[in-house]
Amino acid sequence: MNTVSVQTPRTAGAIGLVEVGGDLDALLTPILGRKPAPVGKLRRENFGDFDDGLVYRFAEDGAFCFPHAGPMVVRMLVEALIAQGAESTQKAAAFPEAAGPMESLLLATLAQATSPAAVDLLLAHGVRQDDAPLPTPKDLERSRRLDVLLSPPTVTIFGPPNAGKSTLFNALADQQLALVDDVAGTTRDHLEQRWLADGLVVQLVDTAGVRKSSGLEADAICHQSELIHTADLILSVANPEQAFLPPPPGIPTLKVGLQSDRGNHPESHLSLSVPQEQTFQQLAVAIRQRLVLDEDLQHQGPWWYPAARAARGI
Repeated sequence: MNTVSVQTPRTAGAIGLVEVGGDLDALLTPILGRKPAPVGKLRRENFGDFDDGLVYRFAEDGAFCFPHAGPMVVRMLVEALIAQGAESTQKAAAFPEAAGPMESLLLATLAQATSPAAVDLLLAHGVRQDDAPLPTPKDLERSRRLDVLLSPPTVTIFGPPNAGKSTLFNALADQQLALVDDVAGTTRDHLEQRWLADGLVVQLVDTAGVRKSSGLEADAICHQSELIHTADLILSVANPEQAFLPPPPGIPTLKVGLQSDRGNHPESHLSLSVPQEQTFQQLAVAIRQRLVLDEDLQHQGPWWYPAARAARGI
């Protein structure tokens, strides 16, 4: 009997595990483009034209396939194996208390969600019925925006030297992670720390001050330019005597004036004096609102989280 079963949760992840049993030559050769490796061998393979990964043959009639664990990729591999004659023998769901496969996906997504705001929203509006009506285009747009609640978006602190970036970073992290000094350019490498911003967990990145430089410092600044260009949100900072640096185009930006005890920056969206702050709630709300809209959180429509979309092929 030719069989296929998925051994990992059908949610986003790094590596998936698909077990294949039976006539491996017949099942895998059309997909891999060559015969599977001998027993006891682990080999890198292409899974058709949709993915690449590893295949370990543990017996003449048994192999483990390790594709990337995106739900759509795993589904495509399973469907390709079924097309070659394999029968799905899916084992018991990871959440036996679930009413059906879709609710099992919802519970798995809940278990992996990083932001507290995701929990109530998934419980209230996450799709859990196997026969749920397909989403409207607006439902899909809103759902994709809400996905930021499941994995921390990157918020990069960006600005000129001596603006107070590391002082702010240390205050938000509540520990001395970055070296702080009055000498401009003290921070030469980037640091990262997760921070809870009004129910949304973000990955804060503290970068070196951007200025003309050479040697190791220039290399560090060049490397950090990649972090800035791939950020989900730029936290652009400057003290009252500095100009805000122009951020990369197309990336949401929040301008924060630091050292406000010396005066508020006229171009800032909000101003802070880090040593005097009792709470950073205003900053937390501003960051969250740039990344997750109030109306998306308050909407009563369904949230088609990634695993639910993949399960329905949308």
